[in-house]
Amino acid sequence: MDVPWLPTLQRETAARLAHSSTAIEGNPLTLAEVEAIARGEEIGAKAKDRQEILNALAAMNWVWNKKAEAPIKESDLLRLHGVLTRKVLPDEQSGHYKTRQNRIVDHRGITVYTPPPPDKARPLTLELLEWINSKESETLHPVIVGAIVHHRLVSIHPFADGNGRISRALAIWLLYSRGFDTHHLFALDEYFEQKRQLYYQKIQQARDLDDDLSYWLEYVAEGVVETLNTVKERILSLKIAIAAPRMLLTKRQEDILRFLRDRGRVKAPDIEKAFSVTRARVSQVIKPLIDAGLVIREGQTRATTYRLP
Repeated sequence: MDVPWLPTLQRETAARLAHSSTAIEGNPLTLAEVEAIARGEEIGAKAKDRQEILNALAAMNWVWNKKAEAPIKESDLLRLHGVLTRKVLPDEQSGHYKTRQNRIVDHRGITVYTPPPPDKARPLTLELLEWINSKESETLHPVIVGAIVHHRLVSIHPFADGNGRISRALAIWLLYSRGFDTHHLFALDEYFEQKRQLYYQKIQQARDLDDDLSYWLEYVAEGVVETLNTVKERILSLKIAIAAPRMLLTKRQEDILRFLRDRGRVKAPDIEKAFSVTRARVSQVIKPLIDAGLVIREGQTRATTYRLP
């Protein structure tokens, strides 16, 4: 089926993922600037900031093109880190495990978390990969697996830098490879970035609770619901925008489209009551939407229902 809004939303999602994941780590570029970079335009940005965006976009493209359901190997993870940190970290650090102890500090410079030492980086990462590829993880919902792996890898902190980005990218990879958001419309990192301090607090909270991930999983699940609702809103907006060249939508028609989005399948009396209009007026307003393919009508006479495609 031809879905005219899908490529646009996929491009937007890639840009939003690149923007939010790098912004969490301090990249100052705006979403509009990231979208411009994604289009190949030159902007007035520092070379490092621009390179981080290019790397994030390349990483998403790399993940999206990986074969679904294939085991995730150590070489895959190192390659992904290399893509994310190309020309940002020295060659001996990009795509390689750390060789020096690193620490996580707060805005005052106080150490809030000391990750495992360098000699533990590879063994712990291999242990995590073994679990990812295990029968046990296959029995869990992809969102749960992604959240567990996200927290575990960022806590192992196996690289000199880029640990947050690689952890979020790996979580996204797991969602895609296990059949969640196969059309790549999902930018969960936006949820993390919008309340950055809460994101860090939730990560540290689980560490303080001896790696009890209950609150972390709840937090991520809430983010998935919020992100799905955001995607629904963007899809409807794109449908309306694409329909605009074919017809001029009235305010009432836009309101009815949003009503159908929120309610799902509705009958004409539901619309009459919600908008205080007659049945004849409902038919008059909805018919152009049906003709444009924005609304589907099912049934006849009083049993008629309306829904979005």
